[in-house]
Amino acid sequence: MTDDLHLYDLLDEYDLDNDDFGFRAAWCEGLTSEEAARRLRADLDSAYASTIDELMHEEGDFDFDEGAVLIGPAGTWTMILQLNGLDCTRYSALEALSAGAGRAIGIGWSVNGDERLIYAEDGRVLVSLDFTFPEDRRGPDRQALDSYMEGLVLAYEEGADLEESIDAALTLIGRITGHPIDRDWMEASHTFYAIPRDAWAFQP
Repeated sequence: MTDDLHLYDLLDEYDLDNDDFGFRAAWCEGLTSEEAARRLRADLDSAYASTIDELMHEEGDFDFDEGAVLIGPAGTWTMILQLNGLDCTRYSALEALSAGAGRAIGIGWSVNGDERLIYAEDGRVLVSLDFTFPEDRRGPDRQALDSYMEGLVLAYEEGADLEESIDAALTLIGRITGHPIDRDWMEASHTFYAIPRDAWAFQP
């Protein structure tokens, strides 16, 4: 995929920007799907193969009782699509996913806003930014993603609407991972896991 494709439209096509839930996803480098699930504190015995379409048909817009993720390879990275819950964009989860000299990045937004992109290396979150207002940054290395941001319009005040900012943020992730979210990933079978409700109790 190239930078000029509308990645938000792909999410919308699969009804992944849920009116009640918003959207949450993460990518981690060098982990198998099972290892990513383990680090997310998922119930490994809950695993089964499925596509997004199959889950939509079975569950009716992802009406899950617990946290739920669909995990699958994306080049040399692994993509985690959160179907219910907030687990994969927790700081603690991204630190776990990047532990051992790895990298992880999470993105999420909701109907109430909260548009954030979070980047971690080697077990530590380096920067969290509001991708509609990228000067709003937190973390010990607030310029960690600058080299990937050239030419991207992330901010409302620069003329982008929310969907364009989401496109830019997803393009930024594609530049980091080398494998932007695409139709092939959306249509492929990956592994579903449930995450117990109390798995991340009291964790940020």
